[in-house]
Amino acid sequence: MKEKKTQLTIAIPKGFLHEGSYKYLASLGIHFDSLNSENRELVFYDKKNKVKGLLVRPNDVTVYVEHGSADLGIVGLDVLKEQIPDVVKLKDLKFGKCKLVVAVKKESNYRKLKDLPPHSKIATKFVKLATDFIQKYGLSAEVIKLYGSVELAPIVGLSEAIIDLVATGKTLRANNLKVIETILESSAFLIANPVSYKLTSQLIDHF
Repeated sequence: MKEKKTQLTIAIPKGFLHEGSYKYLASLGIHFDSLNSENRELVFYDKKNKVKGLLVRPNDVTVYVEHGSADLGIVGLDVLKEQIPDVVKLKDLKFGKCKLVVAVKKESNYRKLKDLPPHSKIATKFVKLATDFIQKYGLSAEVIKLYGSVELAPIVGLSEAIIDLVATGKTLRANNLKVIETILESSAFLIANPVSYKLTSQLIDHF
């Protein structure tokens, strides 16, 4: 596709926040051609407003924004807290709400993270947030990094607990797990590249 002249580039996440992001941008008058979850294209344009959209993995939104490949991005607070990128947090968009929680087998007697035995294993995708929370209690648990299906870890004995995001809790219940603590309440945030925001703040504020 031939590159079009644009004023702003926005990194838009796939997955959980995708639909909410599309609706939010539409409410601002930004409409991308053919931006939907079924389309395999990764670059989209709003010709009227001269805005370009990049469809990226949720964990990559901050990378594109921090390095200036995108001026703006929409990303979960959980990702911001885990990655600590050099970006400007502009606004809590109030959608995509979920929680980062500690969960264990339903039949266990653990009520808090501190109830786990010494040197327990905790599986998670959020290594920094998990480590920070564990150190808060002065525990000696081992954090195991996983990239998917974290709920499987306690079932097969890989870990005593998991730290993962939940929205409805349906997946946890389906795998006989229960929440014992909430670490973080997350929602979607609009972020900006610091340099881009200085240069285009009037345009961004206009939208």
